[in-house]
Amino acid sequence: MHSPDDRQRTPRGDAAFAEPAQRFAERVAAVRHCVDARYVRPDWVLRNAELERDLLPVPPVDFLRHPSIAFQMFVNERVLPHELPYVRSRLTDERLLAEPSVGEPPTVPLPGSGVRTSANTVHQLFHLLRYQEATGRRIDDAATIVEWGGGFGALMRLIVAMHRGEPTCVIFDTPIFSAVQWLYLSAVFGEERIVLHDAAPVRPIGGCVNLVPIGLVGATEVDADLFISNWALNESMPQARQDVLDRHWFGADSLLLAMHAGDPFTAAVLAAGAEAVPLGDFMPGQQYLVV
Repeated sequence: MHSPDDRQRTPRGDAAFAEPAQRFAERVAAVRHCVDARYVRPDWVLRNAELERDLLPVPPVDFLRHPSIAFQMFVNERVLPHELPYVRSRLTDERLLAEPSVGEPPTVPLPGSGVRTSANTVHQLFHLLRYQEATGRRIDDAATIVEWGGGFGALMRLIVAMHRGEPTCVIFDTPIFSAVQWLYLSAVFGEERIVLHDAAPVRPIGGCVNLVPIGLVGATEVDADLFISNWALNESMPQARQDVLDRHWFGADSLLLAMHAGDPFTAAVLAAGAEAVPLGDFMPGQQYLVV
């Protein structure tokens, strides 16, 4: 395993992407059956199908620009004037802002620096730093972290990079996005740190990022310290929300959720002891729910 100082924060190069890309179809085939239709909204069923159709058999080098990823998961650069000063004032290591080239994401130059970042990386760091400020906890306090709906893996990449230990991480997502996360995070960190589970029971591997398709949620044995879901529970079916509640946030006593302020699920999260924290005037109607 890597120490915090030698974790990959900068591009690993085309070779790091090429090998997992050639095995992407194999990984998709292994997890395709691991789905729970009760969890997935019809619009996401369509996006998942489009993504699988277009990325197979070998994803293009610019796979992060696919509409099902770029439109849904890369925030508009208009957030930068609001979030970047906050992030830079609180980061102890600005290398975290450097954007890996994997997937050819849209980037912008970081003022006063020789590196390029993305609005998405800034936005994800903003979430984590706001959580730390609102709760008085550090990401390092959590040895086991569960994320519901991990996109292409951007937030978990930053959690692993900023964590001073070797956290055990679990991401629950649809099968195709679990495979995309495997592709992206393998290219960034190396395959030895990424585990894509494809059969029950699921016992997360310590010190690794464990990618778990949603069809295996019920068979996953995990006791988390921190549960994160940024808008993904907003966009999941009611059964998913109920199952997360029934699992008591997978054992976590600390929460970071970003949600639409009017979502009826907010009441259940507040009842679990969360505090509502406005995200900011630049994103009206959005809030964090944190413990």
